[in-house]
Amino acid sequence: MIFGFIIIACIAIGLVFLTLRTSSTTQTAIVDVIGALDGRTVEVMNNKHMERVILAGIGFPPGDSRSESESAEVVQDVVAGRRLYMEVFKEVSGCKYVTLRSSNGDCLNTMMLRRGLARYESAGAGFISELVEAENEARASGVGVWDKNRALFRQVSGNEGTESPETVLKED
Repeated sequence: MIFGFIIIACIAIGLVFLTLRTSSTTQTAIVDVIGALDGRTVEVMNNKHMERVILAGIGFPPGDSRSESESAEVVQDVVAGRRLYMEVFKEVSGCKYVTLRSSNGDCLNTMMLRRGLARYESAGAGFISELVEAENEARASGVGVWDKNRALFRQVSGNEGTESPETVLKED
C-alpha cells in the first residue's frame, strides 16, 4: 500500500517536472534578418520562408512615439542584412515572440532595453529575467525612456505608465 503511494507520487512529480520543462523550452533557428517594420517587429528569412516576428519583452511607454521610431532605426541599422540566432520564446496564433542574438551571444532585445530604447513588456513572452535586468540597469542610469525629462513629458501629456509589473515583482 505504501509502496503504491510512493510510486504514484514519483510518477506525479515526474509529470510535473516534464510539463514544466517542456513549457519553458525554446526553439532556436539561424535566420537572415531582412529589416525592421517598427520598433519591435522584424522581418526574417527562416528556411527560405519570410516571417514577421515580434521582439520579446520590447514595449514603449504610451505617448512616447519617439522611442518607437528610434528603436526602429536602431534595429534597422544593427541587424538588417545580418544572419542571427532567433530564439522563439512563445508562439501564439502564428505570432512568434523572439530574441535575436549574434554568434558571440549579444542579444538585440537586451541591448535595446539596456540603452533605454524601450521598456520591458511581458505581453506575449512572459517573464524573461535577462531582459528585466537590462531594463533595471537603464532605469537606474536614467537613460532613454527612463530619462527624467522624457518621463516628465509623458506625465504632462497624460501618459504616465512608467512602472512595469515585472520590475515591481523583481524588487520584492
